[in-house]
Amino acid sequence: MNDTDERTTQNPQNTQRVFFSALRRAQGIPSLSRDAISALIVYVALTLALTWPLARGITRDVPSDLGDPLFAMWVMSWDATHLGAGWWNANVFHPHPLTLAYSEHFLPQALQVLPIYLVTKNPILCYNLVFLSTFALSGLGMFLFAREVTGSREGAFVAGLAYAFAPYRIASLPHLQVLSSAWLPFALYGFRRYFSTGKTKPLAGAVMAWLVQNLSCGYYFLFFSPVIVLYLAWEISVRRLWTNTRVLATVATACAAAAAMTLPFILPYLALRNLGFGPRGATEVDRFAADVYSYFTAPPNLHVWGTRARAWPKPESALFPGVTVVALAAAGAFHAWRSARFATWFTGAAIVIKAVLLLLLFGWTVRLPILKITSFGRAVLMAAVFAFTTVAASREIRSAVRRWLEQPAAILSLITLFGGALSLGTRVTAKGRLVLEQAPYGLLYRFVPGFDGLRVPSRFAMVVAFGLAALAAIGVAAIRDEHRRKRIAFLTAGLIAVEFLAVPLPINGNATTYERPGLAPLPDTIDAGAGAPEVYRFVAGLAAPAAIAELPLGEPAFDIRYMFYSTLHWKPLVNGYSGGAPAEYELLDTSLQEVFAHPDRAWRALVDSKATHAVVHEAFYAGDAGVRVSDWIRGRGGREVASFGRDRVFALH
Repeated sequence: MNDTDERTTQNPQNTQRVFFSALRRAQGIPSLSRDAISALIVYVALTLALTWPLARGITRDVPSDLGDPLFAMWVMSWDATHLGAGWWNANVFHPHPLTLAYSEHFLPQALQVLPIYLVTKNPILCYNLVFLSTFALSGLGMFLFAREVTGSREGAFVAGLAYAFAPYRIASLPHLQVLSSAWLPFALYGFRRYFSTGKTKPLAGAVMAWLVQNLSCGYYFLFFSPVIVLYLAWEISVRRLWTNTRVLATVATACAAAAAMTLPFILPYLALRNLGFGPRGATEVDRFAADVYSYFTAPPNLHVWGTRARAWPKPESALFPGVTVVALAAAGAFHAWRSARFATWFTGAAIVIKAVLLLLLFGWTVRLPILKITSFGRAVLMAAVFAFTTVAASREIRSAVRRWLEQPAAILSLITLFGGALSLGTRVTAKGRLVLEQAPYGLLYRFVPGFDGLRVPSRFAMVVAFGLAALAAIGVAAIRDEHRRKRIAFLTAGLIAVEFLAVPLPINGNATTYERPGLAPLPDTIDAGAGAPEVYRFVAGLAAPAAIAELPLGEPAFDIRYMFYSTLHWKPLVNGYSGGAPAEYELLDTSLQEVFAHPDRAWRALVDSKATHAVVHEAFYAGDAGVRVSDWIRGRGGREVASFGRDRVFALH
């Protein structure tokens, strides 16, 4: 009897492991695949539970509100029906070109549910399926990556849960593109598998995941791509492959392939600059950047933290990451630091420096008996000088730094800091008070093409969520006792789910406070099936080249509905809503708001819009204003060709 047989005989648990391992090999099912399938099933179940009651009304209910989700439904429906020549020239903001490029194109999301859309023609169902999948796929991608990094199923499961159900995702419910962050961990998983095995199959998977991530969200193309490049540089450095020309050439080819396949989808956005779409102003960018205290501000509908963590609310900046995942991530980072065996004095100095920097970052002044520190920028510079000179002077510290950098926790910690720093925008503020005038994001904004077209730096919070989740896996995996590790994983997984809890998920939100005066509240339901307004079926039958203007025009909530219902007819639509708008549309909006004060000017603007027909929704105006608008069109020669209740269709020419 050999040693293995003796251990198996003495330990019944070993017997079970050997039996099931042999069974898996006989079935051709790797252990990782079975673990991943099991994890995915749990993530799907948790997704349905934590987004309840969306699943109950999956064909008719809209998560969050009837705003941006309807816009995404329109885009995905356009993608499903207009791929090919003319795809970028969507039917809104007629007659302007490249209107799909005014915002996200959602092509991967549309392709994901294309067969379902072609069968059902239900944009709500398709949107909801993609919406729900963003949670489960995020969990699976992080599970695979964390399992590959740590070798721990328990740590990987907790990491997947932390990434899939990061509280920031609740703050991003209306924004499908922000929720579509699943492909980053898939890409890193594929690259790590390539470095571990040398096989091209996982490398090809990594490139495709990178491409899908780039196309799923323009923000993440610019925010996640540097993370992937940093990670690749770390893998090459740790494995000492900088002199391996074959590996370098292969990785460079993979990066070039991802860039080449992404480029055609970038060119239309660049072309918009020549059509008058300028960069975002720095003031607007900083309005949607994170404040330092944003990381202590939770989405208000979280049951546990929604009313407690409200340090500094501001637009798109409820970035509270959750206590449990931060604690686990800190444990993972500490384990790596301790494993590097830094000298005690250096660790003590590092703790003091970090404490001082944090105090300054949060707007405090550090007063010592002989020193007063008020400038965060100067303190960072002094800390960098101290670190550089200490590492240069001490072989012991250099060795410890090398040991630390060789651990996955090091690159994950740096990625987390990278995301956190850049989420703060061009200027760092703490509760609105200036801490640093020139922040790192400002360099990207000024010198890296594309960043000056983005409005919301705080979306770097998903990079932070990624780093924290992966570090959490390391924290769990560092627990050596298997039974204790499983208990802690089970407990922390439950706590993460509780911290995310926002059941019942808000659905069909219908804000009725409008910027433009004289408008009546919109209905609080939406239906693209048999219950859709009859007027749109009539519009579908209009002969080409019909182009439609729907009134009232210009109020986003109304224009989004018109776009949603245009999926029933796909006629060119003068109305539109997106990340930007042509200057002519703003002039048309202004003119039509003054229809009663300046009726002739309003009529010229409507005719100049190239609309052949106008649909007047009289019920959408307050009082008798809708009837007066219809009379105004008749008085200028418009011919009423159909009416459906209080919806009237006029031929303008």
